[in-house]
Amino acid sequence: MCQKQAYRAKQKAIKSFAGSLKEQFSTIRNYCLELIRSNPRSTVVLKLTDNNEVQPTFSRLYVCFEACKQGFKNCRRAIGVDGCFLKGPQGGHLLTAVGVDPNNATYPIAYAIVENENKDSWVWFLSLLQSDLELDEEYAWTFMSDKQKGLIPAFESLFPNAENRFCVRNLHSNMKRDGFMGKSLKNALWAAARATRIEEFKARMEQLKELDEDAYNWLVKKPANQWSRSHFSTLPKCDILLNNMCESFNAFILPARDKPIITLLETIRNLLMIGMQVNRDKARKWDFLLCPK
Repeated sequence: MCQKQAYRAKQKAIKSFAGSLKEQFSTIRNYCLELIRSNPRSTVVLKLTDNNEVQPTFSRLYVCFEACKQGFKNCRRAIGVDGCFLKGPQGGHLLTAVGVDPNNATYPIAYAIVENENKDSWVWFLSLLQSDLELDEEYAWTFMSDKQKGLIPAFESLFPNAENRFCVRNLHSNMKRDGFMGKSLKNALWAAARATRIEEFKARMEQLKELDEDAYNWLVKKPANQWSRSHFSTLPKCDILLNNMCESFNAFILPARDKPIITLLETIRNLLMIGMQVNRDKARKWDFLLCPK
């Protein structure tokens, strides 16, 4: 069997198992209605194209389950947001919002399928998230991101007073991309990021300046309140430096990202449901009032 024959056989098997892409999109409205019926008070928003000349087609879909809304009330006031490519036949991007629970573990909140990752799609997603989670007093909230395309303008539009943190791993990647490499510079950057007092932060920055003044000048242009603990707000009670919560969630749903749309959505829903049950079973075995971490 040649490679082309194997590929056609694989596609035929996938179509037989999951249904054709056209069939899945034709049932997307019924799927959304079933999600709402089986998960009362959940938010499921389906957006279609509004071109009057052709039949409406799928544009975007947002999902935030009621169980996730209620559980988030006990999480820290820190939210990681991220976007990733979908590898399935429909293409598009998956936007996600992930929280940090009292045990410093990942807590999925909401997700959406959109056509592209830009300011318009991020504003649409974050507006729905803001309504679902009742994110008032925005100054008390912290968002962690990798500064995806269009995300910062969306934050400025919807949450101008919220704290925005930048993943230090990505900051270091940008630093290397601009020519500032080496283990010593990396260690100096992380020392400044981990500093918890202003005096310690200044001392670490001076050490970095002694290593490479150009790298120092590059770094001081980055607002310290976005990447160093010494400048973080204390309101969210969370000092994370990495967007690990979103990266963990993306790895968690990796088996779903190459599936047709209904199969993709059902795989994510099942993964969330199983994850919640596993955590519930673990919590029931705890003998103390405080979380184990």
